[in-house]
Amino acid sequence: MGNRKITSKTIKGKEGLHPGSRKAGQLNRVHLRVSKLQGQAKLRKGSHSLKLQRPLFFLHSLTSPHPLTLPSLRALISTVYLARHDARIAELEAERRAGRPKQKELLELEAAKKRDIAEYETGMEVPDLTHAPTVKLLYSLLESDTTLQPSHVDLLRQIRLFKNSPGEVIVSKPGRTANMGLMTGGEVGVGEDWTNGEEEVPSMEVEK
Repeated sequence: MGNRKITSKTIKGKEGLHPGSRKAGQLNRVHLRVSKLQGQAKLRKGSHSLKLQRPLFFLHSLTSPHPLTLPSLRALISTVYLARHDARIAELEAERRAGRPKQKELLELEAAKKRDIAEYETGMEVPDLTHAPTVKLLYSLLESDTTLQPSHVDLLRQIRLFKNSPGEVIVSKPGRTANMGLMTGGEVGVGEDWTNGEEEVPSMEVEK
């Protein structure tokens, strides 16, 4: 994905997004970060790599140690995470000559996107960026330029979110931040706003 510019044409569902807008800047920043991760990921193999891929994305979406609101986290998933392959898919489609079969890379990216969308329908597990200690831990790794390790992932609180149930949150893994001195009295939901005023969620129902 390299230095590919992220615009309203390369992000599905964002046709009305102005390239110079704040939202466009947010999306471009995360895609540039993730492009570096994807290059590094080619060097890693095995179960550890798979365990790290999703947390790495959400780690590099952070711009502060403050937690997100639930609507903001859901918007990050739907407008950025699920669309992270769209630019490359569009590029490969544009390069494909008429009547020629799809390249292996294109097929793999399309299959990955379909899996992600299907998972979000039935419940997608992500790091809980609405949880202050989890966000503070992740941001400390980001600030110190510490490489995320599987042992770090085990510390994170993870939740399961559902595309068609915006108020439903299931804590799938409680994490181990309770005794790490990460609790703060700061305001909840002062982190990055990914919603652009597009999504409102009723009262949150948390299941353990």
